[in-house]
Amino acid sequence: MHGEESKLAIVDADGLIGLMSKDDKHHSKCIEINNFLNAQGFRLLIPYGIVLEASTAVARAEDPKKPILAHKLLVTFQQASEPSHFDLNVGITVSKLYNPQASAKHTPFDHYVLALAKQNNIRYVFSFDQFYAMNGLVLLEDLL
Repeated sequence: MHGEESKLAIVDADGLIGLMSKDDKHHSKCIEINNFLNAQGFRLLIPYGIVLEASTAVARAEDPKKPILAHKLLVTFQQASEPSHFDLNVGITVSKLYNPQASAKHTPFDHYVLALAKQNNIRYVFSFDQFYAMNGLVLLEDLL
């Protein structure tokens, strides 16, 4: 990757929720990371599938305010932020990466983000899940 593309980071649901929810345990760290990214000229890639994952996770929370946050996520990120040359055709890669005998914690959505990153040569992920680091991506919090 060169230039602009080397400063592209893909966003996972935990990073997106942390950015949008002041009640989230990662909120202050997400704001710190976001400020760093802006100062360094990074661009965030937010796949619409991850918007759906994040909004679903929030909508299922027991807090009655969470469906409002789910709607805010859907409204705020209704337009995909993928570059025009971005390859979204990762179904084969996801099916090869996903191991049903592996940890139930690592969902098909995690493998979707990993596949998007690998297939599009993205090195950075806005997430707090070590799964990505174990699979060769750099967690943005590690850049601080």
